[in-house]
Amino acid sequence: MTNVNMHSNNDNVCESKIGEQLSNIQKVRQLIKILNTGNLENVENLIHDEYFNHESHIDASSMQSLPENISQQIEKRNKLMGPSEFIDTVKSLRNAFTDLTYDEKEIHSDNNTVIGRYTVSGKHTGQFFIFPPTGHNFRYEAVHIYRFQDGKIREHKAVRDDLSFMYQLGFIVPTSQYESLFRLWKGVSKRRDDV
Repeated sequence: MTNVNMHSNNDNVCESKIGEQLSNIQKVRQLIKILNTGNLENVENLIHDEYFNHESHIDASSMQSLPENISQQIEKRNKLMGPSEFIDTVKSLRNAFTDLTYDEKEIHSDNNTVIGRYTVSGKHTGQFFIFPPTGHNFRYEAVHIYRFQDGKIREHKAVRDDLSFMYQLGFIVPTSQYESLFRLWKGVSKRRDDV
């Protein structure tokens, strides 16, 4: 009889863990919806007060000749945490990129971590840090990792295909000798000036 009760307790723990993981996935999907729409109404219910976004903190100490306004912007963003950091990120991205869309390709949860793979697309129509608007469309792959604490997102990291992103915006130009190979390798179907 003890084994049955222990088994039942294990089943309950398992069901609780699965429920928590499904809840975390739903919260990440709500977060992505905020990125896609710019609707910031539910941020405080999703983002932990001590939320830290590794992607928005930049060590600019080795960068020389940055315009003063950009240095100040980086310094300001490096101090942000919690819901205010995420709100600032959403506003910055949506001001820089028209039709910004994170299209979920797959999503997984394990314990307190959710990992999602997305195709990110949009059009560069506004200032993005030091990068002036180009009017170019872009599409690249990214993996986003979210760590939960107390039922809210506490930490964010990302692995993005920044090379394809910068190429499509026109900030990286391969030599003509390698351009077609680069396009094939990175899956970029059009030249950046045709986009």
